[in-house]
Amino acid sequence: MSGSSVIMESPLCLIKNSEDGKLSVNPEAINILTRISQPVVVVSIVGLYRTGKSYLMNKLAGAKKGFNLGYNVQSETKGIWMWCIPHPTKANHVLVLLDTEGLGDVEKGDKKNDIRIFSLAVLLSSALVYNSMGTINQDAMDKLKLVGEIAELIKVKSQDNDDEEAEFSLHFPIFIWAVRDFHLKLTVDGKPVTEDEYLENALKLRHKEKSIKDEDYNRLRKRLCMYFKSRKCFVFDQPSSEKEDLQNMDNISESQLQPEFLEQTKRFCDYIFQEAEVKKMIGAINVTGRQLGHLAQSYTEAIMTHNTACMEDVAHTLSDIENKAAVQEAVQHYESRMKESIVFPTDTLNQFLELSRQCENEALQKFLKRSFKDTEYKYQTEFMGLVQQKKEEFCKMNEAKSREICEALIKKHSEEHEEALAKALYSIPGGHEKFKQDIKAIKDKYHMEPGKGVQAEIVLQEYLTSKGPLEITILKSDEALTEKQKEQEEEKAKEKVQEMEQKRQELEESQKKQNWQDMNTTLQENITGLVNKLNEENKLIRTEIRRVIEDKERERDSYEKQGFRRQANMYQAQIDDYTEKEKQLENPVWYKPIKETFKRVAADVLPILIEVGGNILKSEAIGAYNSLML
Repeated sequence: MSGSSVIMESPLCLIKNSEDGKLSVNPEAINILTRISQPVVVVSIVGLYRTGKSYLMNKLAGAKKGFNLGYNVQSETKGIWMWCIPHPTKANHVLVLLDTEGLGDVEKGDKKNDIRIFSLAVLLSSALVYNSMGTINQDAMDKLKLVGEIAELIKVKSQDNDDEEAEFSLHFPIFIWAVRDFHLKLTVDGKPVTEDEYLENALKLRHKEKSIKDEDYNRLRKRLCMYFKSRKCFVFDQPSSEKEDLQNMDNISESQLQPEFLEQTKRFCDYIFQEAEVKKMIGAINVTGRQLGHLAQSYTEAIMTHNTACMEDVAHTLSDIENKAAVQEAVQHYESRMKESIVFPTDTLNQFLELSRQCENEALQKFLKRSFKDTEYKYQTEFMGLVQQKKEEFCKMNEAKSREICEALIKKHSEEHEEALAKALYSIPGGHEKFKQDIKAIKDKYHMEPGKGVQAEIVLQEYLTSKGPLEITILKSDEALTEKQKEQEEEKAKEKVQEMEQKRQELEESQKKQNWQDMNTTLQENITGLVNKLNEENKLIRTEIRRVIEDKERERDSYEKQGFRRQANMYQAQIDDYTEKEKQLENPVWYKPIKETFKRVAADVLPILIEVGGNILKSEAIGAYNSLML
């Protein structure tokens, strides 16, 4: 399972539930999730056992069989079972269906077991389906008391927070109540209502809390409204009037089921496919299958070890794992792309740097795509440093190959010249002129050779400079020259040596400057890439906060209409808090820490830049550093 294909022919247990109530993840299921790199839409279903949960999940999977329907009175699904399929309507997304162990299993007889299963379903899903039978009455509400108890197991932040429960709505899934075998008319006070209005009416509070029972009645409804920002209701007729059909649902044809039930099931599935979003973490990070596996493991271990699961702590742990992997993956991408693309030696340094920058940008995008919550940007700094090391290695290889070719060419074209030197053929009258002509011929032949690479002129200048002393020796012994001519030629030869040495130094300085400018461009591109990424995440968080504000405004208005002023005021306080958060995120000051971090990076790099570029680049390096201070 990789790339764009997901192949699971049947469900697999994701979280095992042993007979003694201990939950543990199934390594085989985690291995499947690890190979899913696409974003996942996670739909969990919870509810009492023997209420037909598995049938709905099979319909979402587009299959008649899969999750065990089990028609006897025992709960068939133990723990949480997973089925991953390509999303029916979202390209390059995976739909992960989680069928949970039936709540209220008399064989378990453990209330903690139900709370743990329910909490994990909430933590892992982007859409939570609560499945019940009959009607939404007080009995159905009583069976949903787990909602009020998950606050004991779930924390948003590691530090104590008085408004902890108010933040659940920013992180919890959408809530869908599926009422099975519904036999009443959809009316309230004799007036027709929609399914959603039916649910919201059931969530209205009692005006006066005269007893503990009244307080419990209201408390559960308050929490349902507070925790789940989006709520939806579907009612289903009985699938068939025949008892045998109900006991054989995975084998009978759809023609044997009630048309109304089939239509209701289709609307339910269509809604899930359309409205259930990608599972998100920290408000903005799309969760992949790989990350979902980490979440399942971390949350399960946290609940079993500490009896509580902290979203912030799990996010920190996962971010370290993902950021380390992001660095490794991105650096490996740069290295492999360079090996695939580069042909040593490149004609020019600029050609090498352009190719390297292209590979760096690809690697940067890979890093930014996978990394998240890199609070101090230490992983991006590590990424930059490792890529720079790899680039320097490739640069040295490029220079070495160029030098190897150039030295071989000079050796080839100077063989006759070297032989003449060995035989002292220039120690004759007119030998100096012959020497200069042969050197020029070597230069001309060398210049005509293609593919010499970035060291072409430097190697040539080194060779010509090395011949300076020999030229002076030869001209001094050339009897065809007068003493005055010898003095003049010697002066020219010394000037030429100085010019060649200066040219060689200028070539090296020019290459150092190009390298420095490229390093500076890389630093700027990393800043730009990070700011763009955080801008996108910031935008997503603001959108989510705006959605939460609108939902809380709806709840506030509802409580005001019902006359619950204190409850309405509480929601208004929450709205004010979220509005302030929204304003803070709209202020560009939010990304100031990024610049502060990269200032430190630049401060570390500055001495290297000066060393690489030489003192003539000192003012330019300092200028670039100062520009980051703005």
